[in-house]
Amino acid sequence: MIKSSEAYQKAIVADGRRIYVKAVIDIIDPDIVQGDVSGSEQQEGISRPGQLWDKKFESTANYASMEPGRSLLSGWYISLPADSATRDWEAGYTGAALSDWDGVFPVPQIMQIEFANVSILQAMSVAFSDRPEDGVGADFTVEVFSEGVAYYTKEITGNNDPLVPITGWRVNNPDKIRVTVTRWSLPRRRMRGIEIVPGVYEVWTGNELASVSVKMQGDVSCLTLPYGTAVIKMDNQNRRFDPRTKDGVFLSIEERQGIEIYMGPRLPNGTIEYKRLGTFYQASGGWKDSDNSVTMQWSLVDIVGLIAQRTYKAQGALPATLKGWIQSLAGQLGVNFVSRIRVDPEYENLPVTATAEAIQNLTCGDILRYVCMATGTWPRADASTGFLAAEPLWNEGSKITLDNVIRYPAMSANDDVASVTINGQYFEGTSKAAQRTENVSNPFIKGNEYAAAKAILPTFGGNKLEITGRGEPASEIGDVDTVWLAEGNATCARRVRQELAFSNGVLTRCKSNFVRGDGLFLFENRVQILESGTWTVPEGVWRIRVLLVGHGSAGSSGTPGGWIKVYGNKDNEPPEEDAWGKDGKNGPGGKIWEGILDVNPGQVIQIKTGAGQSDTVLWKYSSKDGKVYPNGYTDVATGDVFGRTGVSNGKPGSGDGGVGGTGGSAGYWYNQGHWYYDDGYVPPPDKDWGGSGVDPSYDAPGHWEIETVIESYPTAGTPGSSGATGSAVIYWETPEVIEDDGT
Repeated sequence: MIKSSEAYQKAIVADGRRIYVKAVIDIIDPDIVQGDVSGSEQQEGISRPGQLWDKKFESTANYASMEPGRSLLSGWYISLPADSATRDWEAGYTGAALSDWDGVFPVPQIMQIEFANVSILQAMSVAFSDRPEDGVGADFTVEVFSEGVAYYTKEITGNNDPLVPITGWRVNNPDKIRVTVTRWSLPRRRMRGIEIVPGVYEVWTGNELASVSVKMQGDVSCLTLPYGTAVIKMDNQNRRFDPRTKDGVFLSIEERQGIEIYMGPRLPNGTIEYKRLGTFYQASGGWKDSDNSVTMQWSLVDIVGLIAQRTYKAQGALPATLKGWIQSLAGQLGVNFVSRIRVDPEYENLPVTATAEAIQNLTCGDILRYVCMATGTWPRADASTGFLAAEPLWNEGSKITLDNVIRYPAMSANDDVASVTINGQYFEGTSKAAQRTENVSNPFIKGNEYAAAKAILPTFGGNKLEITGRGEPASEIGDVDTVWLAEGNATCARRVRQELAFSNGVLTRCKSNFVRGDGLFLFENRVQILESGTWTVPEGVWRIRVLLVGHGSAGSSGTPGGWIKVYGNKDNEPPEEDAWGKDGKNGPGGKIWEGILDVNPGQVIQIKTGAGQSDTVLWKYSSKDGKVYPNGYTDVATGDVFGRTGVSNGKPGSGDGGVGGTGGSAGYWYNQGHWYYDDGYVPPPDKDWGGSGVDPSYDAPGHWEIETVIESYPTAGTPGSSGATGSAVIYWETPEVIEDDGT
């Protein structure tokens, strides 16, 4: 689950929401090698020439200077700090010379980048500072070189734009771009170049994107290697991407060029919180023009799909660790891909070896599956970075209520498997009557077939769940989502596939598929202990799996209501909305700790849990050493959900937190005037002609009094519900049978 703000979490499930999409188009040669950055004299301590390469277009160097407009007493600009040379800001190439009062530089200002391994260049961009007070290059020349010869030169005059794209040309085997600025748009300013882009690097939104469809999928068992795909249909009326247009950029489009796709809701403050769905690459033949080239369609795959069918070519000695193999596999796409990996730090140094002969007929996709299977991880394209990832499973995800789905979840039977055989070692499956069997020959598994089988078996049996909803960009493949079918009833399953389709400004009818297997079948025995006591390890059992669930917290009470004045002057009265009591906060679920312990047969284990126990303790382990899961901890072995937040009637032993109480209602009052006769006379109702309580036929002194009338009294807030008690859940394997050898 990709992290998101509280405002995002509310906006994504709101009755009325607005979803936005954007794509970062990166048509830069994937094999480009960055070279030197050089040019005119720089402003020492300020300039960051290396940032001409970093694809960041916003200047953050907000220091004060003697240039007009950069010393405003607004609190925004800071005096030039003594540590400016090490200050982390985006300044780009900042020249030392100042322009004259007419903007002309006494000496032309130059910035240039050098590079290698680029076969063709048809487009580029120059980005100056995006701060209006800094100005931009008004008159400048762009030159594109190959082996010292400028094969393309473009003079630009009268420019007022901070970002200047330059297309409609072609240079083969380029190696240098030089930008020479002769006049600045403002007087007495330094040249500030933020970026030089050797290609096309643009951010497209709904104005350029006709439709975006993204499919993300994975297989945590490592038996198959599904991968993510995306289809983008973009505006092409200017024929920039038409293969028949000679001055377009079609020839620059290569396999392995990444496109980052983002979706997100508009928040109440007007901003958009985008979530990255991943980086997708054009595979061979992944384009198609349509509508007489009014639109261009790209079919893309994620980094897993990019390497899946490639032939593995070893570069020197074979890797010996998980991280080494993941780097080597990503490196098959080019040297720039070696760093685009993500491996869990606790797993990256696990030994993984195989001989060259054993892998000679395997594809990169086969090797990726097998090294993950051998290390207890699973392969995926990380959505937040687009990197090739190898990580263990997690047990967190989102909360899905029926309010957020278009139709009731459809449930069907998941596939059973009769047996799993790994490198000749047999393991009983989920159903002996099943027609399906799995036979794995993995050269990287050497003696840990048992662990691999335990990872494979939970993906079979049980149920499959299909949900058609409104779409949640923050969800990831591998999440264990909790589906609240009713207030007191929840089920869960692991997300293995989801589709997000955006068209005509709408994100809806997005399908997600989940698998809820029968569990960790090798830990086939289970007991949940709800009260303090002891538990004896069965004979023949040497290892147990333990889940310790702490007591859930109660929801806090709602605050009492206040007063609302109904009539009369309200100038000094508090706002009416403040008179309603605030709802109490939901109580968080109890902390949860999970682990596998080595034990001895017949061992008696002391357990403290249930009523009166905030933490569940088993032996020397405690739930207080675990963590709180806001959407609940899903035990994949059984599908049970523990430690949810805000449950009105949590089951004993679940550790669910209680629901916050509701705020009290407001009371209503007003002031009313009345005439009273000093002698106590009270006019009859039919004599009250001259005002409130005044009898025109009765002449006697009196006085006017103001009375407070209460229409209703405020009510107290209701108390929050109690949190559910915790428990200890113990799983153990079928006891081993050890034959007596008679000695």
